[in-house]
Amino acid sequence: MAALLSRSRAPGVYVEWLDANPQALDLARTDVAGFIGIAERGPLHEACKVESMRQFVTTFGAHIAQGYLAYAVEGFFANGGRTCWVVRVADPAKAKRARIALRLPDGKAIALEATSDGCWGNSVRIAPIWERDAVIGLSATAEGRPPQVLAFDAMPTLAQETLVRRIEPSADEPLEVLGAGIDLAGGDDGIVSLRPAHFSGDASNDPDNKRVWGMDALSRIDGISFVAAPDLVGAPVPGFKPEIVRDAQIALLARCLEQRDRIALLDLPRTNQTQAMRYVAPGSPTQTALPRTSYAAVYHPWVMVDDALRIDGNVRVIPPSGHVAGMLARTDRRRGVHKAPANEVLEGVWDLQEAIDDDAHARLNDAHINAIRAIPGRGIRVLGARTLDDDPSWRYIGVRRLFAMIGEALDEQMQWLAFEPDSPRLWRDIDRAVRGFLERLYRAGMLDGATPEEAYFVRCDATTNPREQTDAGRVMCELGLRPPRPAEFVIVRIGVTRDNGVRIEAQGAQDV
Repeated sequence: MAALLSRSRAPGVYVEWLDANPQALDLARTDVAGFIGIAERGPLHEACKVESMRQFVTTFGAHIAQGYLAYAVEGFFANGGRTCWVVRVADPAKAKRARIALRLPDGKAIALEATSDGCWGNSVRIAPIWERDAVIGLSATAEGRPPQVLAFDAMPTLAQETLVRRIEPSADEPLEVLGAGIDLAGGDDGIVSLRPAHFSGDASNDPDNKRVWGMDALSRIDGISFVAAPDLVGAPVPGFKPEIVRDAQIALLARCLEQRDRIALLDLPRTNQTQAMRYVAPGSPTQTALPRTSYAAVYHPWVMVDDALRIDGNVRVIPPSGHVAGMLARTDRRRGVHKAPANEVLEGVWDLQEAIDDDAHARLNDAHINAIRAIPGRGIRVLGARTLDDDPSWRYIGVRRLFAMIGEALDEQMQWLAFEPDSPRLWRDIDRAVRGFLERLYRAGMLDGATPEEAYFVRCDATTNPREQTDAGRVMCELGLRPPRPAEFVIVRIGVTRDNGVRIEAQGAQDV
């Protein structure tokens, strides 16, 4: 109305049409993955958005023998994934950038270093660019990468630092003679001393929380729906004992439980089905079992994929989480987050590390391990959709992820509630916005029931907001949702507090 009055100052009555429901809620995106692993190059412990395999190679390099991250991300995109966030891990205390200090023909000294840590920088060759009898710049080249030209008239500000960047040489640093060409030196991948805690984030020990590692870097990115750390369970270098891997996975799961908007896709160490079940629930009281939580899903066995490196022939056996993540993303877009991510083909998989028959499938299913099987005539498929939770309400991945999506949508799009006058009118506004959102879910097939009344209910009135609640500055809206079978009825409560926060609480099955 203010804009309309500013355009017309003549006395009179003016009418402006407004949206009848300005707080309409939208579905949150659910197909974004997060990966943590070992890469050839790229930023360390920093989440980078990647939207194609080509972009991954440009930022982090191609496949390497020391890790599975590139294979996992390739599997993600091959199976329909479109967006992921990637965190490269290493031991920051040991990872080094290759560098060199040079004395140019005119006597000036400069120093160059690789744009990221790693041994890859040791293969970057620096050569002079001559014009007549003078060196007018330098060229940096590395196998498989476009050359970088460093023109002296553009230093020290370089337009594109794709391979190297200019730094100030140390006072006591020996200067190399440029000659016809020379390689950078001193780069280190920092993976020999890599520990599982670098994946989970427990190794940062930063009292000011300014430096984050591994999973903590992903935790700062909103919108991620599932995370995977394929190099944690069996990277050729360094390789961790199963009990240490399990402890790191438990720490990783703790981050998912804190945020409640993403699940962990857990790989098992390369093993057989019997050992896989022991890993998930070890019989020894001295070993910690994986938490029985709905924020985790486990897959077995490992998969065989085409190997560009030809390490052991044409194929390489890798953890399945990257391909599974792509399948989840594909299923979300085609069918919806409520669809159980099972009976779906894994693209780009040649074979399995271990064949799973019907009896083994039944045992794995009882252990909450999702089996991957080769079905004659139907390809290699994921044939399980369970979380690790024993509670029937949260047993299935689709149910947990549906509620995570609903919670994320409500959390992000109902912040307007804070500081609104607490009154029956506000309760009606909340009821209308939430009811409209749930009606959309019902019509999309994301809630079960012959009628909307069977699929959900919304209560935001004096019964959910007694005087003592409103006096404390809280508004409570209660939702009941019936996810698609075989899940049961689950209660969700939304609370708005005086500190401008929206709290989402979920309970188990109840009779309503």
